Amino acid sequence: SSAMRYASVWFEGSYAKILFKDAKISSQRISEILRVLGEEGILRKFFHSYISSFGKGEGVIIDTTALPNQSRLPFSAWGYNDGGIEKQIKLLFVVDRRSSLPLYFRYLAGNLLDVSTLTNTIEELKRMGIKTSFVLLDAGFFSKENIEGLNREGIEYLIRLPSSRKLYKELIMEEGGKLERYENAVRYGKRALFIKEREVGVYGDAGYAYIVLDPERKGREIKEVLIEAMEEGDEGDIDYKLKKQGVMILLSSFRIRKEEVVPYYYLRQKVETLFGYSKDDLQMIPLRIHKEETMRGYLLLMFITLVVFMKLKGEIGERWTVEEILLNMRNMKCKVYDREVLVQESTKEQKEILK
Repeated sequence: SSAMRYASVWFEGSYAKILFKDAKISSQRISEILRVLGEEGILRKFFHSYISSFGKGEGVIIDTTALPNQSRLPFSAWGYNDGGIEKQIKLLFVVDRRSSLPLYFRYLAGNLLDVSTLTNTIEELKRMGIKTSFVLLDAGFFSKENIEGLNREGIEYLIRLPSSRKLYKELIMEEGGKLERYENAVRYGKRALFIKEREVGVYGDAGYAYIVLDPERKGREIKEVLIEAMEEGDEGDIDYKLKKQGVMILLSSFRIRKEEVVPYYYLRQKVETLFGYSKDDLQMIPLRIHKEETMRGYLLLMFITLVVFMKLKGEIGERWTVEEILLNMRNMKCKVYDREVLVQESTKEQKEILK
């Protein structure tokens, strides 16, 4: 997680030094191996092999995140991130819906809009042997071209409808005042939501809109809207503003039971979780890379590390975190002789982890 020039310090205290006696681990050599890993042929070979282990799969989730940086990479550009503008690269993840494991990644210019990335992502997946039957997307991917493209490819979808769309406003005005009825009530964990289903036309094809109202969120948001309107003396379109508070609208190409709509959509959190692990646990950022070919190798290495991290996390259960087991196992020591290594006694925690 630190600068590459410190890798040799780590190496000196690691069993890797015994396993790989001839390793050259200077920052220059590390940059060389990242350039090799970043070769397009090696990337394709890796993903063909890795993706084939998933079989046909049961659909994918696609989302992007920003990687802020101050590098000299040509695709590092100014873009929006968390309400501000930063110099960044965009990282796109494709996640297998069934296993929650990352399936594929792309890196993109920091000023590229999500909506313009879907077509090429689907095409690249096809080249890698994935003909997905379903895709789950956030509102940033919604456009006429993308919806028509998914329909053309025969790919089912579930996507959040952006509030800027005409269909969103129409549904709010028509259904907003009728949502809070017991017949629309749905239990979601410890929360109760109101969900109304409507058949709609989506760019020439039949679809289903699910208007989801969270009453708790509605109360908080209405209070903010009213206070703002009173302070500024602005009552423009206030009826519409009040009706849309606490509401999200999901569009689907297929019918979903009302009880399953929100859990289905919140599968998106799997990608958010992976982004969080990459940035926080694996410390992907800040980026310390200044050449594109090295960047590709670095991202592949981080991708593989994330897969290993997720598999470890899946195996160790609830008691331990991945960080805890690595820190505990780092304390396992050995004595090094001329021709052999003698491992010292394990602690109780180390034995439990190994088991």
